[in-house]
Amino acid sequence: MSPLRIGIADLFSPAPDSWARYMFASAVEGAADRLGLSVEIAAYGADLSLPVAECGIAWDELPYLDGLIVTGGEPRHPAVAAEPALAVVDRILTATADRVVSTVYSCQSAHAALHLLHGLERSRLPHKRHGVFAHRVHGEGPLTAGLGNRVLVPHSRWNAMPAGLLREAGVAVALETDDGAWALATGEDGLRHVFSQGHPEYLRETLLSEYRRDLRRYAAGEAGHLPDPPQGCLTADAREALLAFAEKLREQRDPGLMESFPDRAAADGVDDAWLADSRALFANWLTALDDSTKRSAKNRADLALARRRAGR
Repeated sequence: MSPLRIGIADLFSPAPDSWARYMFASAVEGAADRLGLSVEIAAYGADLSLPVAECGIAWDELPYLDGLIVTGGEPRHPAVAAEPALAVVDRILTATADRVVSTVYSCQSAHAALHLLHGLERSRLPHKRHGVFAHRVHGEGPLTAGLGNRVLVPHSRWNAMPAGLLREAGVAVALETDDGAWALATGEDGLRHVFSQGHPEYLRETLLSEYRRDLRRYAAGEAGHLPDPPQGCLTADAREALLAFAEKLREQRDPGLMESFPDRAAADGVDDAWLADSRALFANWLTALDDSTKRSAKNRADLALARRRAGR
C-alpha cells in the first residue's frame, strides 16, 4: 500500500524551521509510528506578503494529497475577512475540493474557513484563552472514536466563534467545554473539513514558550496587558513562581528581567496530561485517512475489473 501523503500548509511562517510546522509534523509522524502506517509529509511555508499564487504553496501538488493540515497564525486585524490568510485559505478550499480526503484547519485558518464556507464571524475575547481545558465529546465521529468523557486540549487565542453559530450553520461541534468554547468541529461527514480552534499539536513546553514571549512583549512595551500564566497545566508551585516573576516585571517593566525568567521551576511544574488525548486525536485522523484511501483503492479496482469483464 502506498504511504499516506500528508501536506502541511504553514500560514504562520515561510521559514523551513517554523515551530508550527515542526509540531504538526511531529504529531503526524508519532501517530503513524504507533499505528504502523507509512506517511510522506510535504510542508509548504506561505509568505502572506506575496500574491496567493506565488506565496510558497505548491498549488499543483495539493490535489494529490490524502490529507492536509493548514496552520493558523497571529491575528493582524479585528475582522477575519481582513486577514491576509483569508485569500490563501480560499485557494486551499478550491484546490482540495475534488480529491483530498480531509483538510484540518487550525486556529485562525479554522476561523477563515468557517467564514468562507458559512459566513461566520469571529469576535475578540476580553482575555486571551491560554492553557489546557477539559472538553466533552458530542456525537459520534471518526476523530473522537475511543476518547473518554473528558478530553484535554490546549487553547491559545484571542478570538472565538461561538459554538451555537456553528451548529446553526450545520457544523458539528465534536469537542466543547462546559462554558461553550469548542476545540474541534467538522462538516457533516466528520472528516472532509475539520476545524480545530484548539491546539492538540502543542508539545509539553509550547504554552510556556508562548507565555514567555507574551511577557517579553509586555516588558518591551509592545503589549499593554500583563499576560496571565497558562491555565490548567501547572502545579501550584510553578504557578506561584510565574506569578511572582510577573509581579516583579509589572513593577519594573524592564526587558532585562526576562533573563531571570524561572524556566526550570515552570518547566518542572508542567502537567502534560493533554498529550495522551492529542495522540489519540491524531491517530484517529490518520486511521480515518487510511480507511478512506483503502476504500477508494478497492472501489477503483472493482470498477476496473467490472470494465474488463464487460469488454469480454
